[in-house]
Amino acid sequence: MADGVQMQDNMERAMLEQVQAQLKEIRGTERVEEILLYNNKTDETRTMAVDGVFIAIGYKPAVELAQKTGIDITPEGYIKRDSRHRTNIQGIYSAGDVEGGYKQIVTAAGQGSEAAISIFEDLIDPYWKKEDK
Repeated sequence: MADGVQMQDNMERAMLEQVQAQLKEIRGTERVEEILLYNNKTDETRTMAVDGVFIAIGYKPAVELAQKTGIDITPEGYIKRDSRHRTNIQGIYSAGDVEGGYKQIVTAAGQGSEAAISIFEDLIDPYWKKEDK
């Protein structure tokens, strides 16, 4: 059990070290092979062997326009929507990082497709007309 605790401590230290590091270069010939990291705390530069890199440009959702429009926002700061990407305002849909979840372009593209299908179906058979009956 002590080995497991030690391993977790080592992983947490390694993760903290990565957070304090700034990515300076992505290196490789025909594929990503390593990255160059600069540690902001120690002023040291080092390389790390990697097979790939994900780059995230912040995690704060850009929902200012939605807020100004009156769209409901979750307590976590994302656009509140139903399973068909409909917001609380009829005819306004959401997709991508503003909904929370995984922050990857492929996920956002999939959600955009789902929202587009919902929009198409709602234009053919408007859900808001059913609610009025």
